[in-house]
Amino acid sequence: MLKYSLFLGCFIPAMQPFAEAAFRKISSILGIELIDIKGASCCPVSDVFGIVSYDAWVNIAARNMSLAEEINGDIVVLCNGCWDTFSSVLKKLVEDDNLLNKVNNNLSLLGRKFTGKLKVKHYLEVLVEDIGLEKVQENVKIPLNLNIAMQYGCKLYRDNRLLKYFDELIEVIGAKKVFYDAERLCCGYPLSLYSQDLAFSERTKRKIDSIIKAEVDCIAVACPACFYYLEEGELNLIKSGYKCNIPILHLSELIALSFGFKPSEIGGSLHKIGYMNILGGR
Repeated sequence: MLKYSLFLGCFIPAMQPFAEAAFRKISSILGIELIDIKGASCCPVSDVFGIVSYDAWVNIAARNMSLAEEINGDIVVLCNGCWDTFSSVLKKLVEDDNLLNKVNNNLSLLGRKFTGKLKVKHYLEVLVEDIGLEKVQENVKIPLNLNIAMQYGCKLYRDNRLLKYFDELIEVIGAKKVFYDAERLCCGYPLSLYSQDLAFSERTKRKIDSIIKAEVDCIAVACPACFYYLEEGELNLIKSGYKCNIPILHLSELIALSFGFKPSEIGGSLHKIGYMNILGGR
């Protein structure tokens, strides 16, 4: 049994509990023990805190990781933004003793200390490197015969391994990746911090237009921010009379469905854009 501290971030507990439910289901099948981190806060995301207050970004991230360290297990994250923050801050702290000492002086006011001995893992790493593609494939009961548009998320492009792992996991659950010409275009989240209208028109709509032309069954995401902006983008377009109704699913949900779990077991009804029509009536 592999043990990890589970960091859920902000989006998933607040708006996308199906991503968590699905990951817990597949973890139970794959022999992964998840330990909840009590008292965790927002990671916080680098796009905001890293710019507004670098010190706050580093100190809050270190506090969260110190909570995981206390559990004595590596930390697994379900969000690209959280993974980016934790892996970046961890690298800075282990490479800069002065920064680590400064952070620990601040953490001491809370009765905490961070050593930097834990490992930060995106759940793609856990599934491919720690569990293995063969074991994942062994547990596929219902291969997903779906054509899928991949939304990797901008943070994932920091590590080509993770891009490859995402593709490989889609393949082993029986689905097919379909290329579209806006694959590397951002979902719109970072731009929305400046202008949500501009983000939807210049990023989200352009991406959705390209995906529609690719004639896919659904969009697969590994990032809750991408899920939110693509779903809200579609809903806004539908309100304006635009014809688009492409389901968006977290990778954890797709794997859970291929393992034989029903949508009702992982909160599928909570999606604003339903996906039952692509599952053949399951």
